[in-house]
Amino acid sequence: MTGHKPELLEALLITTNPYDYHMISQGEITVKSIDDVEEFIATDTAIDILGFTAEEKLGIYKLTGAVMHHGNMKFKQKQREEQAEPDGNEGNNRNNTTL
Repeated sequence: MTGHKPELLEALLITTNPYDYHMISQGEITVKSIDDVEEFIATDTAIDILGFTAEEKLGIYKLTGAVMHHGNMKFKQKQREEQAEPDGNEGNNRNNTTL
């Protein structure tokens, strides 16, 4: 979300605003002693050092993006059933788009 790799933001269908994602905006968003770009580069480099392929690396990022999007989903219970169904797609920035 740092915007350091704009192509990654596009691939994950995410924005740079952490408040767009409920799952990651429940605590402190900014910590003075942590440089988010530096941490992102360190994480990205660590994935390479561990020997993940480019496809696996993208998969890691896509899974993270999917969790962020999943946190924005809302469900409602079907009447007289134990199942739930999506409660609209208001929180979805790009309707009907899959990761």
